[in-house]
Amino acid sequence: MVALARKELLELRPTWGSTAGGAVVIRLEPLSADESRRLAQHASGGRVDDREASIIAKRAGGNPFFIIETTGMLMPGDAATDGHALRAVPPTVQAVVSARLDSLPPRLRDLARHASVFRYSFDLGELTVVDPNATPEEVRALEDCEMLVRDPEPDGPQRWRLRHSMLKDVVYASLAKRDRARLHLRVAEYLMDTGHPSFAADHFELAAFAALDLNPNDRSVADRACEALLFAADRARRRMESRSAIDRYERALVMAGPEERWAAREARILAGKGEAHYWLGEYEAARLSLERAVELGEEHQDHFALALALRFLGDIAINFEGDVDKAERLLTRSLEAAEKLGDRWAVVRSLIFAGWVPWTRSRYDEAETIWRRALDSADAKDYWARVRALTALSINHSEMGDREGALRLIDEANALAEISGDRFSLANTAVQKARTLDDLGRGEEALPWFDLGIATFGEVGARWEIADARAARGIAKRNLGRLDEAEEDLRAAVRIAEELGDRQLPPWTLRNLAQVAELRGDKVAAEELLRRSRDAETRGPH
Repeated sequence: MVALARKELLELRPTWGSTAGGAVVIRLEPLSADESRRLAQHASGGRVDDREASIIAKRAGGNPFFIIETTGMLMPGDAATDGHALRAVPPTVQAVVSARLDSLPPRLRDLARHASVFRYSFDLGELTVVDPNATPEEVRALEDCEMLVRDPEPDGPQRWRLRHSMLKDVVYASLAKRDRARLHLRVAEYLMDTGHPSFAADHFELAAFAALDLNPNDRSVADRACEALLFAADRARRRMESRSAIDRYERALVMAGPEERWAAREARILAGKGEAHYWLGEYEAARLSLERAVELGEEHQDHFALALALRFLGDIAINFEGDVDKAERLLTRSLEAAEKLGDRWAVVRSLIFAGWVPWTRSRYDEAETIWRRALDSADAKDYWARVRALTALSINHSEMGDREGALRLIDEANALAEISGDRFSLANTAVQKARTLDDLGRGEEALPWFDLGIATFGEVGARWEIADARAARGIAKRNLGRLDEAEEDLRAAVRIAEELGDRQLPPWTLRNLAQVAELRGDKVAAEELLRRSRDAETRGPH
């Protein structure tokens, strides 16, 4: 697989691609002036002379794409009558593309503009949604003009796309805003009818931008876009595609307009956005979104937003703020809101979170009662909730010393996670199964399960879960005498937890790291780590 990106990608995400085996980063520097001249002459087949090639090279700034486009633009025209006079070289690549578009026959120019509303590619049937008169012959003519290229998909109908993103942007910019709004709405409604609501949301949004530019007082299209983006964001959140969910929630809030208009819909957007931040370990961003969701939920009596937002605020109170009493209050309110809503799925989820309050206080019998109620109340097809309840019960049985019971529970949870296909659920059950196997003295058998869970958490960006799993794997490796690997995992867990501001993981992780130091005979290091553990414990949940 090849991915092309600007240098800003690694400035914003310096570790991007570093976890992929065999990944190579190649930096493409601009061409030199001499290389640029040679490329211009080669691309023209020798029909661009030295003077023209030098001008093209200077204006291109070493960008081979600009060189090829500019040279291609000059080819259809002839030199002056003496065969040597300098032809006009467009000043920018956008000007080159605009000139190419303007040179097309009017019908093909209109068809290219209509095709530019598709975000990626389209087949002939989709093209007729925006241009009912489009024909295969016209599509082939646009291919010959190098406006369209085929996007081969062996198992489906032939698809096309605008030849490159610069061409698409210039052609789209030449489309009147009224036409943009009309055509994007057509595509959005077509995508809704054919069962692609997430893609439809993108077109509703683009239609809204154009419609608002035409009449800022008419928010009808913007409201449709907001609803569609909320639906798409919720789908991404449920699939644990947290970054994609946050992006769509933020775009939905833009479509929602000024804050003074926000109501129950915006409370749900903020609650979902807060949950997505939570799963990424971005607790401060999560807290801000969730608290605003609670304010709007209370103001507009939206029990759905309240149940969701209070649930995650409660968990943040335990792990991030270390305040179990506050967590209990928040989770009690979440359960009350879920019960007022009358939604069994919401009630079950609030119960699952509520069980961690007595568990944190080592009241395992109380936690067992709550999680059993959640499991018994869950719908048979609510795999997410059933997996979470069974995993929580497995953890509880481990703490109560019933390791065989814990293994049976997590095996049941893992089987359901397999049926659901939810990667996050699979990772959760894999790590708990690994812990249970290690507790049973089957450490070597546990390690592949730890590896599976950690790799999957890495793929979905769940940093707290990575820290927790690496701490547990470090303990398993310590038990196997693999002290260097154990120390690496345990130190990584502490570092991630401290970066996140988590208060639950550091105390016991540092204690286990101290045991590694003791096994090495380094009593000074062990005492320092125990001191840090006691320090962290004073800031932990209480």
